[in-house]
Amino acid sequence: MDQKQMAKADFVTAILLILTCLFIMMYVFLAFPRFPEWGTIFANPGFVPVLLAFTVLLMSLNLLVRSLRRQGHQIRITRDGLMNSLRANKSIRFLTCLGLFVLYYLLLGRIPFLIDATLYLFLSFLIFGRGKWFVALLIAVATSYSVDIIFTRIFLVPLP
Repeated sequence: MDQKQMAKADFVTAILLILTCLFIMMYVFLAFPRFPEWGTIFANPGFVPVLLAFTVLLMSLNLLVRSLRRQGHQIRITRDGLMNSLRANKSIRFLTCLGLFVLYYLLLGRIPFLIDATLYLFLSFLIFGRGKWFVALLIAVATSYSVDIIFTRIFLVPLP
């Protein structure tokens, strides 16, 4: 990818990240509970998501400024260009990954975490990996059990 294409990609990425961060921050401020009896704002459940979103927002603004300096905002979107982008291998892989994540999210809480996480990892390994299915299943099961043990036994955090 040459510098001109990179500047355009940076511009689009920065805009999407800025909008996402603003949405997350507004959602946290409007929907998350506040517990004044806990003390300062740092003890409330929305503090870390807002802090992370604000940090990504600052980095996205930096990326936006950089792309504007390199004329990244001069984008022409054509029907053929859009269709070629959607048919590209990278786009198909992204949409597949997004679909797997949506499936994982929809099953979260409806089936046990171990099964959901194992299914997500196993399908990810099968689709994006190059190994054998039984190795992918073994790694998925081991990873899911490890996460479950670490969070429930060591961190004492219940998983869905």
